[in-house]
Amino acid sequence: MSEIVLSNEHLQVGILPQVGGSLSFLKYHKGDTVVDILRPADKGVTDPNNAAMFLMAPYCGRIRGGSFVYWGITRKVPRNQAGIADPIHGDAWKAVFEVVSCTPDRAELKMSHGRNEGGYPFSYDMTVVYALDGHRLTVRIELKNTMPLPIPCGMGVHPYFNKTKDVELDFKTKMVWSNWSDPIFDKPYVTPDTWQFEGGQPLKNAVFDTCFGGFDGEAKVNYPEKGVFVTISADPAFGHVVLYAPKGKGFFCLEPCTNAQNAFNLAAGGMVGTGIQSIGPNQTVTGDIVFDIQG
Repeated sequence: MSEIVLSNEHLQVGILPQVGGSLSFLKYHKGDTVVDILRPADKGVTDPNNAAMFLMAPYCGRIRGGSFVYWGITRKVPRNQAGIADPIHGDAWKAVFEVVSCTPDRAELKMSHGRNEGGYPFSYDMTVVYALDGHRLTVRIELKNTMPLPIPCGMGVHPYFNKTKDVELDFKTKMVWSNWSDPIFDKPYVTPDTWQFEGGQPLKNAVFDTCFGGFDGEAKVNYPEKGVFVTISADPAFGHVVLYAPKGKGFFCLEPCTNAQNAFNLAAGGMVGTGIQSIGPNQTVTGDIVFDIQG
């Protein structure tokens, strides 16, 4: 299954159905200059960790310990990434998608997951639509419950933005659900002033692997040197955002997501605000995330 390329006069995006429906690149045409907004994947990439952006569903982040309780039953979820002790980011990023339809500026992809296939212990269908409209790339994720009982879920995207020395971030949060330096993550705490990016702050060499809550769905990534900025607008369900900025790497990730880290276990323990959604039988939840790129 080959790469799909969508394009218009402003944007060009590569899609890899066989690699979790991931993106291989997102390019912005600023006059005669082409700017890579996301870290482009190497040709022939097969690992979504090396893609430009991958999808997270039917949950985001980790399920601590590989199990959670839902409707009074303990559900087991196997590890799905070498070197990580907990299952992470769901099934979609490691799945093969089929192409439902494709035009020059829109592609619809779909995958199905059965409860007995391994991975997430419930059955569901997932559809993703990538659509270009002027300066905007819209990513629509749909999850449909194909079980006779309700199922819990979450969803999000994991874009790898190019990191430059002058890049600035602008987004607002209220709390921290987890951070790489926290020994445990069992309840949120107020976002420290030094981790606030509201109004626009340079990222520089700061190191983050942090899940924030109280995200209003609006964020901006500004590249002053290139004269380009990206505005991210996510539906209200995406009330969390993860900032992943590892030391010494040429990328960072700003990930709108519906659920907090370890959300299933936190919710089972009575914690509110984790962002977990329940889908009834044959029902569908939908979420849009828009990347508006301007120069």
